Amino acid sequence: MTTTESKFKEAYKQAVEEALSILGKNVSVILNSYILDKYSIRLTDTGDNPKLLSDALEAVIDGGSRIVQRRILRLLYNRIGVELPFAMTTNFEDKILKAKKEYEKASFL
Repeated sequence: MTTTESKFKEAYKQAVEEALSILGKNVSVILNSYILDKYSIRLTDTGDNPKLLSDALEAVIDGGSRIVQRRILRLLYNRIGVELPFAMTTNFEDKILKAKKEYEKASFL
C-alpha cells in the first residue's frame, strides 16, 4: 500500500468514526457489529467498497443514513483537501471513490 493510499484510508476512517459519533455509542456499536458479521470487514475499512457502509447504514438507521453519509462526505473531503462536489447527496459510493481518485491525483502533482 502506498503512502497516499494509507493516508486516504486514515482520513476515511476518521471521517466515518466522527460522523457516526452523532448517532451515539450504541448505534455505532450496532453498525460495526452488523458490517463485521455480514461482510467480515470493519466499518472503518470500507473505503475501497463504500457500498458496504451504505448498505449497513440503510439496514440499521434507514432514513437517517443520508445525514450520516453527507457528514462523512463533508468530513472526508475536508480532511483530504479536495473540494466537495455540489450535488453531494447523490450516490454516496461514487463520491467516496471520486474523493479517493482526486486525492491520489493531487498527491502526484
